[in-house]
Amino acid sequence: MAQFFKAKAKTTSIKAIRDAQVHALDHHLKGVVKHQGQAYFVDGVLPGERVDLLPSAKSGPAKLLKRLSESSQRVKPACQFYQQCGGCSAQHLSSQAQREYKLKAVGELISRLSGYQDLPEFNVLSAEDWHYRRATRLSTWFDKQHGWQLGFRQKSSKQIVAISECLVLKSQLSALLLPLQQLVKSWPKSAGLGHVELIDCQPQIVCRIRLSKAPSDSIKTSLLDFAKQHELALAIATDEESSYLVGEQAYYILPEQNLRLAFTPGDFIQVNEAMNQAMVSQALAWLKPSKEDQILDLYAGIGNFSLALAQQAQHVIAVEGVAAMSKQVLSNAEANGLTNISAFSGDLEQAETAKAWQKTKINKVLLDPARAGAKLAISQVAKLSPSTVVYVSCNPATLARDAKVLKQAGYRLSQLALVDMFAHTEHVETMALFER
Repeated sequence: MAQFFKAKAKTTSIKAIRDAQVHALDHHLKGVVKHQGQAYFVDGVLPGERVDLLPSAKSGPAKLLKRLSESSQRVKPACQFYQQCGGCSAQHLSSQAQREYKLKAVGELISRLSGYQDLPEFNVLSAEDWHYRRATRLSTWFDKQHGWQLGFRQKSSKQIVAISECLVLKSQLSALLLPLQQLVKSWPKSAGLGHVELIDCQPQIVCRIRLSKAPSDSIKTSLLDFAKQHELALAIATDEESSYLVGEQAYYILPEQNLRLAFTPGDFIQVNEAMNQAMVSQALAWLKPSKEDQILDLYAGIGNFSLALAQQAQHVIAVEGVAAMSKQVLSNAEANGLTNISAFSGDLEQAETAKAWQKTKINKVLLDPARAGAKLAISQVAKLSPSTVVYVSCNPATLARDAKVLKQAGYRLSQLALVDMFAHTEHVETMALFER
């Protein structure tokens, strides 16, 4: 039998980088290490520290092997699960230092990507740094030995950290973690447990449980007992439907505007109640709505901004991609005695959606898109040529990209706000005011 030579496959081994200095933090609060013309991004390190790291490629994310020195800004994380849980990423910095780094990184990002160079000074909106989250989603995993596990995902992993408390959750939600773990632990794998959501709202806390199918009689009984014991509203969501097993429609309050906004568990609401109120009030201060204004609210959700604007404007047009939430805007408007809101549903990344508002003379716009930003919608906004645009963003990179469109359309960036919606994490909300 003939033998043929076969060359061995080339192997490339990436060597560890030793004793490198962390130069800065990016807008994700990752340490930036520069080595031989490449940039590497490392979790959990601070400027000035020296580290050993293992790159995953010629540039990009890198794994921290060892921290050789310690910054004077480093603090001891308050949470006992901080090194395992993937929920928080910045507890090794004080809250004030977190905001300072976020300000610097977001400002540099907007300057670099938007074309606006001389940025206005940021207005910083912040509130409580602990026990601020009014909503959370708990992940699940079935373990053959220990049954259903409930908690948060480990950093960069599918594994679950079954935490006993969470310091950023509202205390009343954190207190439910252990009881919930005990509740689901003995359920059979066939229960098809997906995730569990907790929402601190009115008239009572809501627990929403995602299942692959309707619960069995025994599971339903255990859920009813649990809801009664902890005085909860309890909703069950399957592929077919979502409905309350116990309780009634949930809502939250915007106290400064005396507005009540009903929502269905599963709808998007801002997780930080105090910061949400601060954002709504900031938007009103910038837009200065009056009875002469026709205001367009894009990515309107359940009307978080729409209703507050309608209290002062002549008319508000709310556009939302999810049809059920668009209907909820009108329902909320009626419940609050507001008759000057129109609501439309449509994909804001499709040009056809713009027809919903093209026949109205819009003179002011507010938009609050998801992390992907408003790539198409911002061009439609520029064509309307409103006097004022307020952009609320949960991703400063896409805000900077979309701001470039407004700059090219002749708008000046006159106000900026950093909203510390998610203390102790890399995430931040940014608000920007553009004027023609």
